[in-house]
Amino acid sequence: MRVEVVDEALTRGLRRSVLRPNLLPGAPLPGDELTGAVHLGAIGDDGVALCTCFIYRDAPPWQPGRTDGWHLRQMATLPGYRGRGLGALVVGAAVRQARERGGALLWCNARESAIGFYLRQGFRPHGGIFVEHEIPHQRLWLELGDAPTSSMQVEAGGDA
Repeated sequence: MRVEVVDEALTRGLRRSVLRPNLLPGAPLPGDELTGAVHLGAIGDDGVALCTCFIYRDAPPWQPGRTDGWHLRQMATLPGYRGRGLGALVVGAAVRQARERGGALLWCNARESAIGFYLRQGFRPHGGIFVEHEIPHQRLWLELGDAPTSSMQVEAGGDA
């Protein structure tokens, strides 16, 4: 297994099955149109994406003028691989990639069921729960200067 920058097409099936199962095969996923997005994946020895997310430069809504913010989106892990630390490894890769591109803050709109995972990675909540796509979410953020430099915390039993 390896964690690396990947082509978005490699992770589209995983993202669709976990996050947007209501969309028809072949339909674009939200965010696919973003230029400059960096797609990351934990890729099995057989070439299958086991866990993924993507990041792109985007100011957090509560600091709209910030130019060093990066948005993490569409974190997804195959159900049979959850709780094995892959999510932490992919988030760690996202932190490194954002830093290399001048990022100082990484933020996301986390599904309520994944908030604990992000908190274990060092993210902090911003504001309360809100509904997006009929699913409760919370905004979370991480100052990249506070994040570990090697890899994120790997915990058995995590959500991602």
